[in-house]
Amino acid sequence: MISKADRASIGRVVVSDAAVPFIARGGRLFQGQVIDSDPGIDDGEEVLVVDRRNNPIRRVQIYQ
Repeated sequence: MISKADRASIGRVVVSDAAVPFIARGGRLFQGQVIDSDPGIDDGEEVLVVDRRNNPIRRVQIYQ
């Protein structure tokens, strides 16, 4: 479970509704699935992937 403290302390990436089930099952996050993100996310940083309603999906490490 992802705590409220985790949500506030790491960057967020918002993904399309079509990508949610795929990512929730452990699939990779691709650039085309991203709708929005917090500014300043760096390569190798861990982020919280959320849906359009800000519901947490999972944490992933970003590689560009």
